[in-house]
Amino acid sequence: MRRAHGERGAAMVELVIILPVLLLIVFGAISAALSYEHKSEIVQAVRDGARYGATLPLGQCDTVANCNNLNWAQLVQYVTAQRSNGTLSTDSTTIQTQICVALVSTTAGTVYSRSPGVYTTGTNSTFPTVGCFSDGTTDSSTRVHVSVVHGGDRINLIFSSLPITVSSSATERYEAS
Repeated sequence: MRRAHGERGAAMVELVIILPVLLLIVFGAISAALSYEHKSEIVQAVRDGARYGATLPLGQCDTVANCNNLNWAQLVQYVTAQRSNGTLSTDSTTIQTQICVALVSTTAGTVYSRSPGVYTTGTNSTFPTVGCFSDGTTDSSTRVHVSVVHGGDRINLIFSSLPITVSSSATERYEAS
């Protein structure tokens, strides 16, 4: 089949015009899918961490040697990071800014207190409230709050990228004695 005299190279020009747009869509979709996977891993890890904390006896970590030199809150924090399949760091300095754990009671979310245990990971710039977050409940029972804020994910486009911050929170009613 013969082409008209003025159409030579038209397919190449069309490819050059369409290829950047096609690559933008493909790379954006791949990096968005990876960010979504991280979000799913974090949501599941937060739920698992809160559930673990809800079943961990209060006195078990009063002597930190019983819990790998971690107090109650730090152990729940560590388990949450472990259950994230590597999305959250277990490094002791990074974990403080990514994962907040608190055992709270009353409708105001007051942090549980019992000597000699430690039942919150405290406050920092990421988690300015001692109880990690307000669950907005009228329940006055004792409950475990676990909250995560994870930055560093990016949706990569060809010439730029969009930063993504993933966060999740969970509350479980404390069941252990």
